Amino acid sequence: MKAALSLFAFCMLLPAQKDPAFEAYKAWDADHPETDFNARAQSLFEVSAEWVTKWPDSEFAWHQRRNSLLYTHSHSPELWKQVSENLIRLNPPHTVASGAAYDWVAADVNLKDAEALVYSEIQWHDAQAPPTRPQNPTLADLIDEANFAANIFPALRTLASAQIKLKEFDGAHATITRIRRWLDSDFKRYFDQDPLGAFPDYEAHYFTLSAELAGAEGKRADALAFYQKVITNPYYRREYRGRVKETHALWNELGGTDEGWEVFSEVPALPAGVPAGYLGMPFRSWLALDYKLPEMNLPGLDSRTWTNKDLEDKATVVYLWASWCAPCRPHLPEIQALYNQIKDRRDVQIVTLSVDEDREKLAAFMKEKGFTFPVMVSKPYVEKLLPHVKPGQHWIVDGNGSIRLQRTSSNDGGRQQAFIDEALYKLGQVSQMSRSGK
Repeated sequence: MKAALSLFAFCMLLPAQKDPAFEAYKAWDADHPETDFNARAQSLFEVSAEWVTKWPDSEFAWHQRRNSLLYTHSHSPELWKQVSENLIRLNPPHTVASGAAYDWVAADVNLKDAEALVYSEIQWHDAQAPPTRPQNPTLADLIDEANFAANIFPALRTLASAQIKLKEFDGAHATITRIRRWLDSDFKRYFDQDPLGAFPDYEAHYFTLSAELAGAEGKRADALAFYQKVITNPYYRREYRGRVKETHALWNELGGTDEGWEVFSEVPALPAGVPAGYLGMPFRSWLALDYKLPEMNLPGLDSRTWTNKDLEDKATVVYLWASWCAPCRPHLPEIQALYNQIKDRRDVQIVTLSVDEDREKLAAFMKEKGFTFPVMVSKPYVEKLLPHVKPGQHWIVDGNGSIRLQRTSSNDGGRQQAFIDEALYKLGQVSQMSRSGK
């Protein structure tokens, strides 16, 4: 459990290096090696109150304060409002407000304030003109276009939850209807539709919100029908299982028998070849693209030069990273493990693309860590594709040299086999795309 409390600090390592709150966190972390999660959470709750008082302009301190409220399951309206308002104050406009509203709704506090806050964010989003795709778009243009369309979903989900809790049923129906329209339009346009990533974090929310609304309106049979769509979907149940207990309770309330429940709740097996993953670690969705990589002539760490020909006739995972990128580092052993498994295959491969500028430091880092996966080194090449470079991206490139899938970060909890299984599965899908000419 200590690792769970330390993860955010690790990801914030570089920007927080000169922050006194970060130094205080490191000292606290060293002094609290206990594995009792509740004891650590209570200690963080107490000490983070001192940090935000002493360093009120430290975003890191306020994030730790937020973490402490999460870990102690706080339902204090005042504390949640204090944390959220300060995070909003310390961040650019329209970046964290929807997340703050989500925190309030999840904690069941400040519901009217949360509704107003997230509604204003939706209005702001609706007033923005979508990004205009240039004639020759960069990879960044395509990602920005998709992200703009996707940004509305979490805000709508939070608004619907708030409206249900506030018993504003007409508004909740309208919001959930808009979620359905989004799933049938922009979601299908921009996202890979593989239910491995699409169902748990997107469509399942539509059915869950529909069930919660029906239950709040007293339409228990309708709620049961919506919940069944969730709990009997093998892609969802494998990841969460969270709705089974309450659905079973509702089944019993409506007079269902144990024999009937076994039939009602039966879950079909996953299709052959689909990775099972790990409970509580859903695979994240991929953006669906078709972006032809421009000419490559990229030096490796050794004497090799990489060109587009090196990507022909095989599916390739490309991981964009840097040795100085703290959030990238926990993932590198997984990259190495995948490379070890497929390095002798001719149909698939993994290569990495580093934006390091100091090749000697990069080589020393690779040697120190014992990494042997291939590295292409070219910050200028990446900046042509992504003017605002964000390391930690995965691309899956088809045999014609086009990026077909893109995702920033993974969600495998450090479990190497989960990453490897999913990577091989997606490589197989992209290989099939190439063979079928899609």
